[in-house]
Amino acid sequence: MGYNAGMKLNSEEGRIVAPTCVMTESADRPTIETRFRVRFYETDQMGVVHHAAYITWFEEGRSAFTRAIGYPYAQMEADGLSLAVAEVQARYHRPACYDDEVIVAARLAELQSRGMTFSYEIRRARDAALLVTGMTRHISVDRHNAERRIPDAMREKLLAGIARLAGAGQPAEAEASR
Repeated sequence: MGYNAGMKLNSEEGRIVAPTCVMTESADRPTIETRFRVRFYETDQMGVVHHAAYITWFEEGRSAFTRAIGYPYAQMEADGLSLAVAEVQARYHRPACYDDEVIVAARLAELQSRGMTFSYEIRRARDAALLVTGMTRHISVDRHNAERRIPDAMREKLLAGIARLAGAGQPAEAEASR
């Protein structure tokens, strides 16, 4: 995956964020990348990132993805769509350490009638070393946590945003707020 040198500093949180649209093998499935540095509290006594932090980074990538397609998760919630995490998988290849700059790449791997699956790659920025690969599967639920179909209007918003990014074929900035 390519990396964009144009970075944006989110001064509120002190995180460097550079989500960009990167085309993968499949032009209709864009990948959004988010960059930031490993914070001290995410590490153990040896300065190595705790395994649970990567799951939080998956969420960071997923949120950047939804903002980049123009349908942020906050808007999905306001529209009545909640995505409960039903499954998480992570494969740890190499550790990240305190102050490493990492790149979280997220893409929508599958969209079904009642849910969706995101896939992730986390790499160290300085050498592009693959640190973690993973996926999260989400089930669509209503305000009472009952499983429901993703309404057609919301599904169309998701697909339109993805098509817009895929058609652009160039870096796209996503809002840096979390």
